[in-house]
Amino acid sequence: MRTSVSKCALLSLVSVLFCTPSCVVVAAGAAGAGAVYYAKGEFSSTLEATPAQVVKASESALADMGISVLTSSSSGVDGKVTARTALDKKIAITVERETDQRSKIGIRVDTFGDEELSRQIFEKIKSKL
Repeated sequence: MRTSVSKCALLSLVSVLFCTPSCVVVAAGAAGAGAVYYAKGEFSSTLEATPAQVVKASESALADMGISVLTSSSSGVDGKVTARTALDKKIAITVERETDQRSKIGIRVDTFGDEELSRQIFEKIKSKL
């Protein structure tokens, strides 16, 4: 009887672990930026810059990486950059003002995300500020 209860408990634990929605969240400190998160296919962090500055840095970073910028816009409170890679992966960068000199940035590559490329883009943007 004890063995079947243990097996049942183990099976329940494994079921809970595999049935919960997959969500990977990574937090790490970055110089000049706040916490870095990657969840549900989107990379997000904060940068010490206005939305307009982040959009301009994003355009420059993507150009340096050989990625074609399709659209770009910014205001005092937000901004957006849309681009495509040579393999036709869509890149969407969104920016929202948090304070006068801090903005939240979100980077999504294609539908399901690409953490490595998102991080590369973020680091390039950060280097342009």
